Amino acid sequence: MLFSVGTVLAQSSEYEQAFNAYQNQQFDSAESLWVSLANAGDVNAQYALGVMHLRKEASDSSPVAAFSWFEKAAGQGHATAMFNLGVAYWEGAGVSQDKATAVDLWQEAALKGDSGAQYNLGLAYYIGEEKAVDLDQASKWIALAADQNHPEAKRTLKVISSERENNAQLVVANASATTSSTIANASSSETSSEELAAVSPSSDTTVQYWRSIDSTISLFSEPSGIPFRDLPPNTPLEVSGQDNGWAKVTMPTGLRTWIYSNFIDVEGSTGVITATDVRIRPSPSTDNNTSPPLGKYRKGDKVEVIDTQGEWTQIRAPKSIGGWLRTEEIEEYSDTSANRNKQWEQARKNGA
Repeated sequence: MLFSVGTVLAQSSEYEQAFNAYQNQQFDSAESLWVSLANAGDVNAQYALGVMHLRKEASDSSPVAAFSWFEKAAGQGHATAMFNLGVAYWEGAGVSQDKATAVDLWQEAALKGDSGAQYNLGLAYYIGEEKAVDLDQASKWIALAADQNHPEAKRTLKVISSERENNAQLVVANASATTSSTIANASSSETSSEELAAVSPSSDTTVQYWRSIDSTISLFSEPSGIPFRDLPPNTPLEVSGQDNGWAKVTMPTGLRTWIYSNFIDVEGSTGVITATDVRIRPSPSTDNNTSPPLGKYRKGDKVEVIDTQGEWTQIRAPKSIGGWLRTEEIEEYSDTSANRNKQWEQARKNGA
């Protein structure tokens, strides 16, 4: 996901003195003054200290300290502190990773008008992370960010529009290329952004991607778990994590999984989960040896419905629920983003 921007307001002469010191890179003086104000409850000073620790400008800077100050500011309703607190939870920076809490914080900050939170919340709906894939919600929130001139929002809206025009079935294709990384900026009294990571490559830029090796291989439910699906040779992949010789991957079609029909209300191609912690499986069976649980849904989650079979409903799992491959069964390769997108779309059409 991405970090966002923030507003640092000079509300008192002491705060303004700290702000001017910060502008002149006199970080020790700025920190000393802001600590005094922050301990007295000044929300903007709390936020500014979080930024200083995040940017390693404070003494004894650490993600834990940044998290602590953002948490204090967020508790007083500071929208961008909420946003950055969400990023900390998303990344596990200074706190145990908790993506569900991150998205909840982004939603609260988005409702307060924070453009970065609006964009990240839209991406959560787009890529299916802690939210069921929903292009309507994705477009809604990203459009709000675009209205505030978020640097990536307009381009991402075009990507979503293109998927709809191509009759994409809510498939997340190469979504990692739609994100950017910006960080809260303490140096301005107006909202601004500072890029920390490259945005999407242009169509003729050569970058690194992943694919399966040139033979048929099996997807596993977890590292050293149970194989449940075969992948054709040279399938393009997105790698979302690695664990001791294993890689968590997503394919162009996403994972087609099954849920017991009693736990879902279906209307057309959309379903709503009606129970808590509902397991999804790779086949319509509760046999853990042949159809191991791949993840869970929460009550109220919306999902894309693909098919029904007896007492089971087939749905497309979000990107956060992937399969596992041995790392020696995937390979990195260089290509342009235009060629990669063509390969991804062709694999999707072929059902990979």
